Amino acid sequence: MSQPHSYNITPIQAGASNAYLVTENSVTILVDSGNRGNTHKFETVLKNKGLNFADIDYIILTHSHHDHVGCLEEIKKRSKAKVIAHREEVEYLKRGYTPFPEGTMLFSRLISGFANKFLPNMGKYTPVDPDIIIDGECEILLSDTTIQILPVTGHTSGSICVIIDNESAIVGDTLFSFMPESVYPPFANDEKALIKSWKKLLSTGCNIFYPGHGKPFSRARFEKCYSKKKDYT
Repeated sequence: MSQPHSYNITPIQAGASNAYLVTENSVTILVDSGNRGNTHKFETVLKNKGLNFADIDYIILTHSHHDHVGCLEEIKKRSKAKVIAHREEVEYLKRGYTPFPEGTMLFSRLISGFANKFLPNMGKYTPVDPDIIIDGECEILLSDTTIQILPVTGHTSGSICVIIDNESAIVGDTLFSFMPESVYPPFANDEKALIKSWKKLLSTGCNIFYPGHGKPFSRARFEKCYSKKKDYT
């Protein structure tokens, strides 16, 4: 029988994307902050766990697209949590605008081109200054859990994954979970870098992956998709 985790991961569907609440003893971490206008969803999840915004210690951003940072400014203000982001995302966060990513398939290339040309306001959000800026891998050591922040260039140049106890990975948009046979994202600014990042992710011991879009999936599903894409680089 497997041992129970010392942490808990709770998905929060905040608009078009997932955020995740990670709780471990007295430490609470929020990964991403969904689309704007969804702060009440975070409040409900926290309340159901006997928590409030002030209990959030860190907010880790997998990247700075509007559907992952839409509620960030309000949650940061209400929680006083430290915001952690990759250096490559900082200027976007301070400006409050991140361009729509490039498409990896015909339909998503059309969406990307249209959005960047005709819907520039789509990528806007309330600016935020991050508190902790990372460049490479780093760790947050909790009482019974290790949080590893792993840079994964590809979807954006400053994308990161959150590795928990080398067994669970919150992956932002580095992996998607919409189609049953694929976890390949429809959007990525550098596909070759993305596949290299996939290899890095698979070098961890993680067996379950929590995407920014769709439901969690197994390592076996990830490995199957990687085997079809690995020669892309």
